[in-house]
Formats: sequence, C-alpha cells, structure tokens
Amino acid sequence: MSQIPGIRRLHAYVLAALALHSIETLATIKCWTNRDGVRECGDVVPPEYAQGALEEKSASGVVVRKQAPSKTPAEIAAERERREAEAQAEAAAREAARKQAAADRVLLQTFSSEDDLELARDGQLTNLEATIKVTESHVKKLDKSLDQMIGQAADLEKRGRKVPGRLAANIADVREQIVEQHRFIAEKRAEQDKIRSKFAADIARFRELRAQQATRPD
Repeated sequence: MSQIPGIRRLHAYVLAALALHSIETLATIKCWTNRDGVRECGDVVPPEYAQGALEEKSASGVVVRKQAPSKTPAEIAAERERREAEAQAEAAAREAARKQAAADRVLLQTFSSEDDLELARDGQLTNLEATIKVTESHVKKLDKSLDQMIGQAADLEKRGRKVPGRLAANIADVREQIVEQHRFIAEKRAEQDKIRSKFAADIARFRELRAQQATRPD
C-alpha cells in the first residue's frame, strides 16, 4: 500500500502534461503577411488575408500548420492552359507515332530492297524530266515565233507604218505563254527536288527498319 501515493503523484504528473499539451495545441497563434509586406500574428486572421499564406504556431513557438496561398484566377487559368497544352502535345505525339508506324508498314510492304526504292525514285524523276524536255522544246518554238513577230513589228515601224493591233496582241500573248511555260518548268524542277528528298528520307528509314529487324530476336 506504500506505493499508492507515488503512483498517484505520477498519474497527476501525466494528467498535467497532457493538459498542458492540449492547451498548447489549442492556443495557437496565426501569422500572415499584410498588404505592406509586414508580418503580423494574432488569434484570428483578418478575412482579407484568410486565403493567403498562413502559419499556425503553438504557444511554445512550434509551427503546427502551414497554409499555402490560394491561387488567383489568373494562376488557375494559366494552370488549366498548361494542362491543356500538355494534353495536346501528348495527343500530337501519339498521332505522330501512329502515322510513323503506318508509314513504316507501307514502306516495308512496298519495297523489298534499297534497289527497289532507287528504281522507283529514278522512274519518277525520268517521267518529270521527259515532261520538262517537251516543255522546253515548246518554249523554243514560242521564242522563235516571238522573234518573227517582233521582227515584223520592227519592220513596219521602220517603214513608218502602224503595228496592227492583232500583231501586238499576238506578241503579248506569246510572251505570256513563254512566262507560263518557264513557271511550269520551275514547278517540275521543284517536284524533282521533293522526290529526291523524300526518297532519301525513305531510304534512310528503310535502312533503320531493316537494321531493327536484323537485331530483333526471333
């Protein structure tokens, strides 16, 4: 029975410590920063600062809770735009990967070797070159016709005669045709350049795919 007073004192100490802890926990001090950038503390946060960055401290000065400032409408909108942009970028990347995979399948199914690719390229270039040659031949005829009409007009002017309106119109028409034919030739040359670039990329990709197939385990 002599141990009971000691136990009672220990129990009282524990209760006192728990009570003190509860008081410290409940009696917190809240700190915020006002519009002037000055740090303020108190029992109650003014309404205008309730959504800002806050700290709650116990009576002993220990930080028991932190509150991050609420996002502004502009920050919320910017975050939404960022998420949408990321989603769009991911969707675009998936679509690009899908298209590349489809193009790879067509490439491997259409051509069995680099020689096949080169033959296809050369065939397309040759067809365009033939069209260009025919057009160049036509331009030479137009040039010759234009020279003749210009000579007729010059001869009439030397003799003091007026150049007929029909002859002047024909000269203008042939000049326009020559310009148009040269434009057509330039377009075909550009097509040839595109074909060369496309097949160069296709051949390089074909090599990559073949190399991947060669290293892929059966």
